[in-house]
Amino acid sequence: MPGETTCVKCDQPIKGRIIAALGKYWHPEHFICQSCNLPITGDKFNQKDGLPYCEEDYAKLYLKKCGACGNPIKEKVIMALGKEWHEEHFVCTICGKKLAGMNFFEKDGAPYCQNDYNNKFAPKCNNCRKPIIDIAILALGEKWHQDCFKCSKCDKPIMDPTFEVVDEKPICATCSGI
Repeated sequence: MPGETTCVKCDQPIKGRIIAALGKYWHPEHFICQSCNLPITGDKFNQKDGLPYCEEDYAKLYLKKCGACGNPIKEKVIMALGKEWHEEHFVCTICGKKLAGMNFFEKDGAPYCQNDYNNKFAPKCNNCRKPIIDIAILALGEKWHQDCFKCSKCDKPIMDPTFEVVDEKPICATCSGI
């Protein structure tokens, strides 16, 4: 009949309750999620290519997945290390500190805060065993902080490239007389 509203799903006239959504008309029982085929009730649904999806299935099918937990990301997406992350899951692998908006380091695809990265991966000073993050001195087959490479006699840092080695310990040019 002219003037009758027809359901986009079954192409039959709609009598009684009608759902108007996505610029189309539906019988209530035909307004269903395209994935799970369950009726969509209430106001909350998503659409893809003009077809309705329940929020849960839309999230599973079309939203980015978190690189940490694998669940869909419905809020702010953090993009780092070639992955997408929930903001609360983009954290240092060791201490759990949030890294969104901060400088971070990567090793083998895992994010680290600067402190933990240095402690775990930076070379260690032969004297104090702390990470070397600036300039290192390479002497006696070891790495040293500038201030830690000291004369074994006067305990002053050795700044001159000329020094003597006695009993496998460095002695500055002044103390050795060279």
